[in-house]
Amino acid sequence: MSYRHLSESERSVIFYLQMDHRSQAEIARILGRHRSSIGRELGRNVSACGQYLPGLAQQRARGRRQGRRRARTGDEALMAHVDQKLRARWSPEQIAGRLKAQPPKHLAGRSISHTTIYRWIWSDRRRAERFRPYLRIAWRKRRKPYGKASKRGQIPGRVSIEERPEVAAGRQRIGDWEADTVVGKGRSGYVTTAVDRASRYLVARKLDRCTAMRINGALHDGMRRLPAEKRQTLTTDNGREFAGHRRLGKLLGLQVYFAHPYSAWERGTCENTNGLLRQYLPKKTDFSMLTDWQLASYVWQLNSRPRKCLSYRTPAEVFHERPVALDM
Repeated sequence: MSYRHLSESERSVIFYLQMDHRSQAEIARILGRHRSSIGRELGRNVSACGQYLPGLAQQRARGRRQGRRRARTGDEALMAHVDQKLRARWSPEQIAGRLKAQPPKHLAGRSISHTTIYRWIWSDRRRAERFRPYLRIAWRKRRKPYGKASKRGQIPGRVSIEERPEVAAGRQRIGDWEADTVVGKGRSGYVTTAVDRASRYLVARKLDRCTAMRINGALHDGMRRLPAEKRQTLTTDNGREFAGHRRLGKLLGLQVYFAHPYSAWERGTCENTNGLLRQYLPKKTDFSMLTDWQLASYVWQLNSRPRKCLSYRTPAEVFHERPVALDM
């Protein structure tokens, strides 16, 4: 289903629901929109005093759409100028920037973006061959910085952390896990870790190779004996080793979610626990010398260490008891 812009009536609904102190997630559910759309709308269409007004928001949205002009590649004088500067080995970005900052008298009031220049060059084979020697990156076409992303290296069927239940984000129950991988020196071995967000309870297994099949096997072996009610969700990063998340979710009876790229803080519990594990397995440790017994010993010590965030109870004490109000 293609995206459609918010209507004026929807903006009025957003205004009244916000005045009623509804959350962005709740407004999104009522309108049938993604909550990121509501977040963007409230972020860029507020007044100078920080208030969201539907009339002002509609006016700004209409202005942004009207401000999108078609490329001016049909302007002979403008494109002659672009041609001249390209032959002088100016980059498209330099041409566009200089034209905007200090335009020649005969081109006053005209502009063109560097993206449009690149598109103009590569849209014609003969033109591309003519200008290729003058471009700094001449051996391949420039990729657009927007639009449909390449599927190479992506994980199919991934579910964003934005869809994770709020109870998991609030650490209000046992059974919401975060997973990651610790790498040994020279990739001599790997340790996959899973940490419960509420209790900080750690499960870890050693691997010789970091593949989706090995990760699934290790996490299944470490978590399958846990009670079903203590296996609710699992949040991971976007590493290819978690590409088998669908099968893992079926094996363990939980839903797997993926954090945003380069957002380690969204899995802060696991990152912090991996840092504690590094006290026993510092960087440059050869994991090929690590035995399963040694790793189990380190995990037991971490699960038996009292934590301030747990009111100085241990992760094992909190995890193996019934959920209680934790001091977070």
